[in-house]
Parts: sequence; structure tokens; C-alpha cells
Amino acid sequence: MHSKTQDWVAYNKAQTQEKLLFMKLLEELALVASTSEPAQKRVGRPSLCRKDMIFSMCLSIYSGKSARRANSELEIAKKLNMISHKPHHNSVLNYFSDAKLTPILKELIVRSSLPLKIVERDFTVDSSGFATSQFGEWRSAKWQTKERKQWVKAHVMSGVKTNIITSIEITRGHVADVVMFEPLVNQTGENFRMFEISADKAYLSRKNLELVNSYKAVPFIPFKKNNRGNASGSQVWARMFKYFWLKEAEFMEHYHKRSNAETVFAMMKRKFNSRVRSRNFVGQTNELLCMAICHNICVLIQEMFELGIGINFCVNDEVAQ
Repeated sequence: MHSKTQDWVAYNKAQTQEKLLFMKLLEELALVASTSEPAQKRVGRPSLCRKDMIFSMCLSIYSGKSARRANSELEIAKKLNMISHKPHHNSVLNYFSDAKLTPILKELIVRSSLPLKIVERDFTVDSSGFATSQFGEWRSAKWQTKERKQWVKAHVMSGVKTNIITSIEITRGHVADVVMFEPLVNQTGENFRMFEISADKAYLSRKNLELVNSYKAVPFIPFKKNNRGNASGSQVWARMFKYFWLKEAEFMEHYHKRSNAETVFAMMKRKFNSRVRSRNFVGQTNELLCMAICHNICVLIQEMFELGIGINFCVNDEVAQ
């Protein structure tokens, strides 16, 4: 497992100043989304500007309170001129269910990870479930119909050094992990120079190993007992199979960086929530995306003090060589 000595001076400064810095960075990040602001409707009630909309949604998640109780947080933001208009709590809830915001929120997650592309080289992929308030029918071994809570899945690729989320996909709970590996790697590969990618056995396939190899990175995904080392058109499969069985201890040392993915989910669930409040899938998706944005901003605040990095969300340089 990847570990580092805690810089307590930097940690204390980050924690004691986090809320104000969070609101400042969130305002700057939300401002990026307003560059492609759609024209206002000519009839009907005018919609909230996109910057205020995203700021209000993320601040509500960060506060950990219900939309009603987060109203005072938005009042403070309005007095600090961080938003131009304080929305009604029902409006905030309605915006969570706006499907047009989903790609914008995903783009902001990517944008919030870019300040750390100069320090992140090794990455890990994993998924975790978040509970919902909905119930669905299922059948037990004795064919008795029962009810259990439905859940949604967050598939995340994150940096090992700082736990920054570089790409994310939200699916329903039954979607297999292995099929989500490709979009996560491709999204991260657009912005980061990847050296190593670690993941558990659920992501093992020749296609996934070849994908990692195409980015000139090394895939550390352990093999199962019934796997064979024949290439079958994939030389990287044969090479990593040999590495795994002949130098297992060395292989597992790299693989255990995957434990940092569990740290990412633990941070999100402990600081924000392990369940989503929205009742429809679009709302649940946007809620989790806002949670990932909040997580990334908190990581950036920590690294501002620990690594001394500057934050500029408007810069989108080429991938670091």
C-alpha cells in the first residue's frame, strides 16, 4: 500500500482554512462552466446562471446538510458575492435532476484534477457502491420475492500520490467493473502521462492490458488461478503473466498501490455521504459527480500547503511529457 509521512504543519493549515478556500476554489471552478452559458429563455421564469447553479449544488454537498439546512450556507456565499443570486432550496434539488449538467460536471472533475498532473504518474481503478432511498425486488435462493435497497456505482480512476480523481463514470449497481476500465483509462490518458495502472482481478482482460500498454504504461492487475499464459494475440498478457508468477512479491508491491482507491472512497463517504438523496438516476449521477468535485477541491487545498502548488483552472496545457 502506498503511504507517505504526514506533514502535520501543512495538514493543520489546510484543515483550518479549508472552508473559505473551498468556496473560493469552487467559485473559480464554477466560473469555467459559465464560458458556454446558454441564452436565457424569452418566456417563463429565467433560469439560474450556470455558475450559481453548480456552485449551489456543490456547496450543498460539501455542507453535508439537506437542501433546506444548506440555505444558510448559500446566504453566506451571496453576502461574499460568490453567487449573484441565492436560489430556493427546491431549485437546487431540481438542478440535480438536470441531465444537461452531467457532462459539464464530468468536465469540471477533469479540470479540477489538472493542477496535479505534474506530480501524478501512477494510477488506480476501482468502484464502490452508494446506497439510495429506493427499493427493488429480487428473488432469494428459495424463489421468495423480497425487497432490498437499490444502489448506484461510482467507477473511479485516481492518482496514487494525492488521491485526486482523474476520471469517473456513474452506473447502476449491476454494471460490471471490467467494461468501465476503458473509458476511465482513456479519459485520464488525455491529460496525464501514466507510468503504472493497478486494479483488482475484476478488471482483468487481454483487451484492458493491451489498452494500458498502448499508453506505454504497465498494468498491474493480478491473474486468477485458472488463467493461462498463452498470448492469444496479446504479448503484454504473456509478459505480465510471467512477471506475476515468477516475481509475485515484486508484482504485488506495485499492485498494492490499488489500496489508495479504497482511500479515495473512504474519504468521500466519510466527509460527504455514503448514500445519495436523489430519487432518480440522473439526480443520483449528478449528486455523485458533485461529490467528486468536492473531493478534488479538498485534495487541491491539501496539496496547496503540502506541495506548494498554484491553482489555475483556466489553464489547460498539453499532457506533461
